[in-house]
Amino acid sequence: MVRQPRQIGGNCLAPYHHNPPRQRRDRPVDLHPAIVPALASSTVQTGHPCDESLLELSLRLSADTVQEALDRADSRHWTRNPPRSTRARLTYLLKQTRQDAAALADLLQMTSAELNVLRASPQIPADHPLHQTVEREVVRLWQPRVRRRAHATILANNGQMMLSFRAWLGFTAAAGSSDDPRLRFLTLSLQSPHPHALFTARHRDAPEPELRGILNDALGACYFHRNRPTPSGETVSLERIDFLEFHY
Repeated sequence: MVRQPRQIGGNCLAPYHHNPPRQRRDRPVDLHPAIVPALASSTVQTGHPCDESLLELSLRLSADTVQEALDRADSRHWTRNPPRSTRARLTYLLKQTRQDAAALADLLQMTSAELNVLRASPQIPADHPLHQTVEREVVRLWQPRVRRRAHATILANNGQMMLSFRAWLGFTAAAGSSDDPRLRFLTLSLQSPHPHALFTARHRDAPEPELRGILNDALGACYFHRNRPTPSGETVSLERIDFLEFHY
């Protein structure tokens, strides 16, 4: 049984799917219809028209961490494609580390010998863990000025972002009681000041627990309390993330 998205409190879209089909993490997760824009015929919020070549780039937009999900959402605002082959991506990452192969090996969590073998390989399968690690770092570092300009433009225009996720949500009441975490598949509109807090924390490379705490507060305000004051002692926790995707 599927219920259509309903408006709650004028700020949150909260569709509920009963027993949603399980998605594979190594494939792109389809966006909920409530947050799919017509990318091919639109202009991104930075003012740059969408480049058709960007739309052809096969890039997963969801992740299982807040850090990576924000980085992948920024890819919608890129003005140029990043390198596609493994060798070209490693060359780019090596440039970012000022030609320090040891630093790059540490960044990719491998030995220098393994890095040399990887650099000599023409290409590695897309489902290989090393391919995903290299792609994640390229997505994190590509066009930092473009993404910061995009963030500034978004915040200057009411600072809203959409969030679609499937994860286990836990809730603790003021009296100390708590509900067991329950699986939720939701699409929400996050209002100010939460986008500003997420962007600011990401700009200074805040650790994942801090970003998760900011997102927990946003979920509590938007979904549970509908932007009313949060009662003292009540907390929301996002646990066991299956997939997480931002759209702005």
